[in-house]
Amino acid sequence: MSEKRVIREPVYFPKANVDTTKYLFIISKMCGPFAFMTITETGLKKSIMDATGGVRFFLKEAMLHDYNEQKQGPENKVIVPAHFILENTIIDTKASLYRPITKKGDPRIWFYDLKNYVSVSDLLLLFSVDKEIYVVNLSNKKLSDSIINKGFVYEQIIKSRIEAINARDKLLRLLNELHEKGWVKATTHGDTAVGDTLEHELGISRNNSTQPDYKGIELKASRINRGGQRRQRTRITLFAKVPDEGMTYREILESYGKVQIPDRQTQPRLQLYDTFKASRANAYNLFLFPNESNERLEILYSKSGDIHDPANRYVSSWKLENLANSLKEKHKETFFVKAKSKLIDGEEYFLYESVVHTSNPNTSVLFALFEEDKITLDLLIHKKEDGSTRDHGALFKMWPQDLPLLFGDEEIIDLN
Repeated sequence: MSEKRVIREPVYFPKANVDTTKYLFIISKMCGPFAFMTITETGLKKSIMDATGGVRFFLKEAMLHDYNEQKQGPENKVIVPAHFILENTIIDTKASLYRPITKKGDPRIWFYDLKNYVSVSDLLLLFSVDKEIYVVNLSNKKLSDSIINKGFVYEQIIKSRIEAINARDKLLRLLNELHEKGWVKATTHGDTAVGDTLEHELGISRNNSTQPDYKGIELKASRINRGGQRRQRTRITLFAKVPDEGMTYREILESYGKVQIPDRQTQPRLQLYDTFKASRANAYNLFLFPNESNERLEILYSKSGDIHDPANRYVSSWKLENLANSLKEKHKETFFVKAKSKLIDGEEYFLYESVVHTSNPNTSVLFALFEEDKITLDLLIHKKEDGSTRDHGALFKMWPQDLPLLFGDEEIIDLN
């Protein structure tokens, strides 16, 4: 069977009445995530614009909106605060993000009152500050001159990049204040207590989202010790992602799971709780296979237990591109926070002591890290008495000491 061809969407530079490439170089040096959008005659007449690939990527990168998770129809329309930047002022407006019932639900975007500020073929710059969209008409010479001469418009665009720096500094100040507070009582129990307590003290709601925890920064907390005793090292969860293709999580359980009695329990159940590596098959005869020829990470089953057996069967897989995107989305910038632990009258307390700061993971080394077992996978799923399943996600993990292989240089911050 011939291998399926993957057609990638080309980079889109809209035809505008100004030099798009010129502004691409200018804006990329002074702005965070951004996108260009050209005003078409049809769009201006009908008050509707296509959310092109660049616009969709910008909205997702800025954590404003993901069209892939949006259902079709006007009842699922999303409204985001937006602003038009003029020569010396800012006008408030709103952005409408939706997918129509017709035309396969192709993503659409529109800004209220846009007709008052643009003409056909004008080139718009979209960028974000504090989860709101800002719009600059680059075809307006007064506005473009303000950028070149570092005037009012320039100052507004620069805030997009400054925001990321300010968020990091503010989070570091909050962590320093938490350290100064001293020992704090755990808000929950078990392995997740160190992270739950940190988020509670910082005023962050607990969530299972794929998005970072604090203004684009992911927080990961771990114990230096446990109850006063030096604790065994544990792997850090990088991100969670179920397979893209092949068997579903439930089907993997039903095909390869085993009836076992869990620790500290008496009743047997069908379960699959194990780590998957590329170097060997696990207790369920399942292992990872980084298939570089088709750019996928695969799960294979080996009846013999030999990962080189030609009779091994394909189970499921992830596209490498999707794994890389999940990693970049979750860990564009990360604070790995470490805490001491002690017991007082049977209750656990934490003292948050240090931070390892990382940014911009090098996704080009993912295959090598899977091949060397530096990144592994945990599948944790079981069937309940009522026939439904309970899972903890497909968790991609890494040992703390191996993080530099993925993130390069680390900044270690001692809160003392």
